[in-house]
Amino acid sequence: MKFTAFIRRWFGRLRFKSKVIAIFLPLLILSLLILGALSSHLFSRSLIERTTRNVADESQLILSRTDYILRSAETAANIMVTNINRLYESYPAVQAVPLEQFRFANLMQSRLSIDLSIFREVDAAVFVGKDGTVYSSYTSGGEEEAKGIAASGMLITVREAGSYGNSHWFGMEKRNYLTSDPDSPVLTLGKMVINIDTGEPLGTLFLIVREEQLSAFLQSSDPAASKAYYFVDEHRRVVAAADKSSLLQPLEPSMAARIGDRERADRAASFSYKDDGNLVTVSRFGPMDWELINVVSLKLLTADVQQNVRLTALVGALCLIFSLFGASFLSRMVASPLERLTRAMRQVVSGDLRPVVAARTEDEIGTIAEAFNFMVGRVRELLNKVTEEQKRKREYELALISAQIKPHFLYNTLDTIYVLNELDRNEEARDTTKALADFYRMVLNKGRELIILEKEARITDDYLAIMQIRYPDVFRYEIDIPAELSGTPIPKLSLQPLVENAIYHGLKKKGSKGIIRIQACSTGGKVLVQVTDNGIGMDEERIEAIMSGYSPEEETRSIGTYSVQQRLNLYFGEPYGLTVRSVVDEGTVVELSLPMLGTEKRDEQNVQGDDR
Repeated sequence: MKFTAFIRRWFGRLRFKSKVIAIFLPLLILSLLILGALSSHLFSRSLIERTTRNVADESQLILSRTDYILRSAETAANIMVTNINRLYESYPAVQAVPLEQFRFANLMQSRLSIDLSIFREVDAAVFVGKDGTVYSSYTSGGEEEAKGIAASGMLITVREAGSYGNSHWFGMEKRNYLTSDPDSPVLTLGKMVINIDTGEPLGTLFLIVREEQLSAFLQSSDPAASKAYYFVDEHRRVVAAADKSSLLQPLEPSMAARIGDRERADRAASFSYKDDGNLVTVSRFGPMDWELINVVSLKLLTADVQQNVRLTALVGALCLIFSLFGASFLSRMVASPLERLTRAMRQVVSGDLRPVVAARTEDEIGTIAEAFNFMVGRVRELLNKVTEEQKRKREYELALISAQIKPHFLYNTLDTIYVLNELDRNEEARDTTKALADFYRMVLNKGRELIILEKEARITDDYLAIMQIRYPDVFRYEIDIPAELSGTPIPKLSLQPLVENAIYHGLKKKGSKGIIRIQACSTGGKVLVQVTDNGIGMDEERIEAIMSGYSPEEETRSIGTYSVQQRLNLYFGEPYGLTVRSVVDEGTVVELSLPMLGTEKRDEQNVQGDDR
């Protein structure tokens, strides 16, 4: 009773998360341990037993087939020795007459080819006479092949192997002699050919077995669980395999060491062991002192696990039932309010600050819901305040940038008027003074930043008139604003910085008189105003610098074009703005996109025009 009371008090002091863990974690751990132990036991036992049986059966078939190939080669060698003896009996004086030598060579090649047609396991046959003459069943390499055979020492090895009837197998290798295909590894059988009557050596016979004859049977017969078979020789080199890239390569050192240890401890014909998730089976092939190795991944052997699947499904279903009962109980008591609160929090995370969670209880969850609602409301108020402050800050910055343009023009124009008076060009000084007054009257009128396109065109016309007096030989200009587009809203001083750039950076450096055109048209629900000049143009790097507000020539901010772009974005939004197209030595086109009259919401009292 005391223990039960202690558990009850301990569980009552836990937080909700701890309660969930305390209830479900032991159940889940116990279920998973039982499931894992039973599944692992049944799966491993079924897997290893089936794989061992299949590999043992397949290995015996492969070894039997390989032994048949080698025995067929030895049988072919014995028959060929007999036929070569008969051929020498028919031509006892073959070395004396050149014509007979030629006939003998043809007959020898024909005899070897006929014998090979019976024993298809053998790829080629070569007979080397005691005088060094090479007779082959394929097109021989001539003197080069004869030299290769002599230098290899294979003739001496066969001669030292013993008397008539003994054969000597040479290991798998690649070479350019004693083979019809230098690119394919071959296994070679050497046999002395001795005169049956006199015992005199007639020469040496070589039979060539290609690696493909052996590896053709190393493919797995079980498509559901593919296995890799390959032969290794006594030097632990791969001599036959389905994977040609591994041929004549040394066996992996760890596997070679493991096999060597097992061979010293276990003299059985075959053995198996598990290594790094693989089941490795080694079967000895005595006739060649080779070993047939099979490697199969245990992860791929899942064909016979139906019993394990059924058990897993049963245990999983039981765990699911227990989990559903527990989840249903907790959902009615606590989880449902938490789910509502979680959904509201996810909405806030996605950027929606409108969700409100109904606080239906007075416990900890209700307190959290009230705090969450207060927090979201407060965040919404702060974000609105920050947004307004940032907008005002940006307006102040752009107003300051725009203000920097006006004194710059005023100073230059006053200097021009002074020079005109000094030169007694009073009429031009008067016209310049009048244009300057009109320019600033419209620029400073009521301090508004948005004006109609017609007034912006007048401001630009006054500016160009003043600049044309200053630079009469540099440019002329044309302004064409259709009447139906004259009421289009535009930030004040949007065209003036563009024509100023056209004069100073395009036409003054041209060397001849140019032209500036200002045109307007409507397309796609927008008003497009183009400022075109035929000056020296710009490259892409210069265009990017201007649009970013940086002047690489002066290493300062180029505020004119940059200010126009920023103010258009500020007043009309991102869809509207400024684009620049230019071709070096041809000219530049600067295009402003503005909203059509009536397509954008705006305070008409903030748009300055003659009729407002």
